[in-house]
Amino acid sequence: MMVLLGLLSAPALAADGVEGRVQEFFLGDGAAPQQQRQVQLGTGLEWTRQEGDTRFELPVFAEYGLSDRVQVEASVALTTPEDPRGLDSAEAGVGWALINDGRRGFTLSVGMDLLATRDAVDDRFRPGFEPYLLAYQDVGPLGFNLQLKAEELPGVRGLGGELHPDFAAGAVLELGPLRPTVEAAWRDEDGTSTVLLAPGLLAHPAKSLELGVAVPWRLHADGARDVGVMGMLIWQGGGA
Repeated sequence: MMVLLGLLSAPALAADGVEGRVQEFFLGDGAAPQQQRQVQLGTGLEWTRQEGDTRFELPVFAEYGLSDRVQVEASVALTTPEDPRGLDSAEAGVGWALINDGRRGFTLSVGMDLLATRDAVDDRFRPGFEPYLLAYQDVGPLGFNLQLKAEELPGVRGLGGELHPDFAAGAVLELGPLRPTVEAAWRDEDGTSTVLLAPGLLAHPAKSLELGVAVPWRLHADGARDVGVMGMLIWQGGGA
């Protein structure tokens, strides 16, 4: 608790924090935190086709800056109307920027999310937690983002404990209102080691609005491959 209070009250390392070339990446979370009293709301659509099965997911997420270095965050993954379950997962947590240096364009953030995710075995929710580390660096018109996560699901209801690592890296190029991106990730999906490659394009039709689309390719350790489409819409407002 004392550490958290210290982070809330500690001054930022620069007068202005890092804004980043984009608000979020498709495969990883953006490292740059929200500014004090700044709100970010986002939604999208994830479509995946694998071995003849089609899966839709509707992510909804929000972030709010308690200070220029600390933010609270929450997200849910909704299913399509054809799926009566309605909710696939939910999470809420806090993140703080250990470094948020606008002069050098560098951010290093850590955080923790609490999870409730639907288990594939008994189709019931199980609790979990997910610590993470995020880093971002501006280099001229380019921005580079790195995400390291580890989802931990303790054993419940006779189910064994699970650990799902998630590593993602992305690059973005600022070309006026357009932001082409390229991302790569490695994660454990349903017990299968999976590599993802995702070219994408984000646009800023207005300062507070960001929208885009990416095409992720999944390469599974068992040799299976599939392709999907991800759409994203983000609004950002407020601030000190």
